Amino acid sequence: MAITRNLSSSQQAITAVIGLLILSIALRPPIISVGPILLLIQQHFQLSYTQAALLTSIPDVCMGVFALVVPSLARRFGIDRSVLVALTLLGASTLLRALSPNAFFLLGSTFFASVGIAVAGAMTGAWIKTHFAQRPALFMGLYAGGLSLGATLAAVCSAPIAELAQDWRVGAGIWSVLCLTAIASWVWMARRFATSAPVVKSSHQSKRLPWGNPQAWLIALNFGAGQFVVYALFAWMAPASVEAATSSVSPGILLGIFTAVFAVASVGAGLIPGKAHDRRGLLGLSALLALLGLGGMAFLPAYWPMLYVVLAAIGLGMGFTVAMTLPLDHASTSEQAGLWTVFMLFIGYLIAALGPLFFGALREYTGHYGPAYTLLFAVLLLMLGITPLLRVAPAASPQVSAA
Repeated sequence: MAITRNLSSSQQAITAVIGLLILSIALRPPIISVGPILLLIQQHFQLSYTQAALLTSIPDVCMGVFALVVPSLARRFGIDRSVLVALTLLGASTLLRALSPNAFFLLGSTFFASVGIAVAGAMTGAWIKTHFAQRPALFMGLYAGGLSLGATLAAVCSAPIAELAQDWRVGAGIWSVLCLTAIASWVWMARRFATSAPVVKSSHQSKRLPWGNPQAWLIALNFGAGQFVVYALFAWMAPASVEAATSSVSPGILLGIFTAVFAVASVGAGLIPGKAHDRRGLLGLSALLALLGLGGMAFLPAYWPMLYVVLAAIGLGMGFTVAMTLPLDHASTSEQAGLWTVFMLFIGYLIAALGPLFFGALREYTGHYGPAYTLLFAVLLLMLGITPLLRVAPAASPQVSAA
């Protein structure tokens, strides 16, 4: 149940949009800023390609594992307090990572930053679910757009900042400043919205994750396949562009274009009208567009690299927003929707963590990026194959937001 402080519906929506955008912009730069300066970090600490991939894989693992504990944290400490602590941890860890004296400290600070991202992100979804249950696709699209906007800023600016300062540490650590604005944003939000204590039901059955439900597994696999590709590209698109020299655009700008188009596509997917109980058509279209982009990167990399990046970003951006709504469509209650979402995030992000690792390992063992891009193409083929297997959701599914 949501309690607001005498705000009209339109005022609530405007306040939420502003606050969520400021918050979400802060949640991706600590991950994405690594890509444009990864070669500098790799050289500084003498990391292998597989070890370097951990800087992007660790956040995925944390986003999956900590999704399981977020409901308990919300019940015990409340959403607002949990978000503020998570943002503080994220900001401090991002700054400390930039000061890392060795590879162990680098990876350890990445882990703590990732915990902050995981908890703040999942708590934000729970907040949306509480206050704007009737417009999940719209607010999830805006939230996803904010994530991608922050990713775009980090992709475009990290390398120039590092070059200007002549130190990769500045390009990596400056993004901790965004956590200060996010903390201020959430304090502002907490004063305008208050969340009542959640109702804890006694039904043991209702609290179980859907481990035995085939449809929940298909939804999780669909989400995981998309994020496997997304995080592999976040980590390795810029370094691969440097090595292949297939584009005249700088690697940071290329990654920035990918994240910017991803942001627009994420928001756009939430605005597309359609049947809320059957999103397979939109999922199929998004997978096909991503396949065209990755197919070009894998098999015809020298021809239209910019077109490939745009196609992949449109497909993956649309797919992300739609995938985040699938648990909501298939749940019969708000509580069940939360459990299905936690299950999807847990399985999906554990799969996603393998993307940067496998991509980096294939580059290390084959000596070039062609086989790695072919792997991403194959994963998208699997994603397209899953789409028709997804069951049409009941038309009367509750409209609650994803975590």
